[in-house]
Amino acid sequence: MDIQENLRAIWCKVLDLDEIPAGASFTDSGGSSIQLIAMLLHVGNAYQVEIAIDDFIGEPTLARLEQCVRQQQAAATEGAPTAAAAPDADTFPLLPVHYWLFERIDVNHYNVGHLYRLTAQDQPQHLRAAIGAVLRQHDGLRILLRRDAAGQWQQHLQTPDGMASWWHEEDLQTVPDHLLAEEINRICDGYQARIRVEERAFSAVYFDLGGERGARLFVLLHHILIDNISEKILFNDIASAYRALRAGQPVRLTAAGRRVGDWARLLHDHAQGPALAHYAYWQAQNWNGYRPLPADPDPASLPVADGAIAALGFAARSLSSEATTRLIELQRLQAVDPSYVVMAALQQAFRAWSGSEILALAMVHNGRIYQTIPDANVLQTVGWMINYATLYLRNPEQLQGVALVESIVRQAKAVQDDALSLTCLKYMNQDAAVRETMARLPLYHIGFNFIPFASASTEEFIFEHASEPCGEGEKWFSPEIKPFMNVLLAGQQLKLSMGFSPCMYAPATIEALLDGVVAQLETILLS
Repeated sequence: MDIQENLRAIWCKVLDLDEIPAGASFTDSGGSSIQLIAMLLHVGNAYQVEIAIDDFIGEPTLARLEQCVRQQQAAATEGAPTAAAAPDADTFPLLPVHYWLFERIDVNHYNVGHLYRLTAQDQPQHLRAAIGAVLRQHDGLRILLRRDAAGQWQQHLQTPDGMASWWHEEDLQTVPDHLLAEEINRICDGYQARIRVEERAFSAVYFDLGGERGARLFVLLHHILIDNISEKILFNDIASAYRALRAGQPVRLTAAGRRVGDWARLLHDHAQGPALAHYAYWQAQNWNGYRPLPADPDPASLPVADGAIAALGFAARSLSSEATTRLIELQRLQAVDPSYVVMAALQQAFRAWSGSEILALAMVHNGRIYQTIPDANVLQTVGWMINYATLYLRNPEQLQGVALVESIVRQAKAVQDDALSLTCLKYMNQDAAVRETMARLPLYHIGFNFIPFASASTEEFIFEHASEPCGEGEKWFSPEIKPFMNVLLAGQQLKLSMGFSPCMYAPATIEALLDGVVAQLETILLS
């Protein structure tokens, strides 16, 4: 398969299309920013190149994508370094998402862990060397959060050799089959508990099960090191390094993006300068009609937490196949982003559910594409890069159907600089008066994350996920945690799920909100 045909296949896979019309652009084909990132990561992994978003987005066609790949291949030199030189230890400002973390959750138990099945032929020395090469390549995997002399939290970069011991081996050869899953879970839970932002944020554990039972690999990271996009980069690079080492070849990884420390300093400077140009925009907003989250209709029936809670409640609903088909048609034929359709339905349902004329959504922003920082080059950066951009959605004209969706699109796009200024000014600006003013903005009601199916998937990792449990990665939530909605467009079905504090709401209360969203979606799409 030649380059163009292979790129066409990647494009179709990411957008879940059968074919690309001649001359079609990525955006005209219904591609979102998160899908754009997913595609460029797929291409980078396939050809061992890094394509900057700015090089492609001006003319996002298949021909331009092929041209970018060929230019990168031509620019590559024989004997190029296999990995970027690891920088010295360093200290730099927090990212906005870190402040969100400190406000809402126990920072020391917010982990991402994956347990993989290995064979007896998968040697631990190759695995350790592969992961070590990736740790050296990506400085974002060597971050800790520590207080400085003034007591302020900062990001701290460790050198590869200065990290706390991260490789561990466990011998379970004598554990009988019927106790194996329980023992793996117990040991993994112990490693989960050792993850602490000031001391150790990364661990890899090799379990030797003996003989035909093979082995397991447990990769564990605190969330300060990783997000969904970084996860794809991390495991693709581990796979690439491992294959090379098993074949006796040198490890060659794609170039890392902007270093996390450089990005943190850039955002800090942005908060003192360009972000201030948007300060007046936030001050001028009208908050009439905003109401806080309502209480549950029967608060006496809810459990009372003595401190933090260990588990959240969840409720879920699905859209009918007929309505989902119509939603996909709008995306493909009219380039209507499905997330805006869901927001429109949620705004209407939330108004009826809460009495608030304004819906404040904490949007999960991928943190890698900002129109105001076009040369950021953080596509290949491994780290917790996401940002939370609050959208305040209104419908004073009482619009319905497509007219409401169009209004929501205009409101979302009117938010200046992708709402980056909101978090930069609130958390990173050095003027206390500015931070205090931004902190007085109305709090968000609901977290919102839209996940296109293709962008949620990637190539299969070289190892299969194991069936055994691997400890508790997330717990100790605040009893006052706000509800958050995940929207997954999977094939011909749209799935809505909402997490919530059982100390704030009964399941039936959240289910009533979700039922309202589904009813509004059906009305918008089928009327």
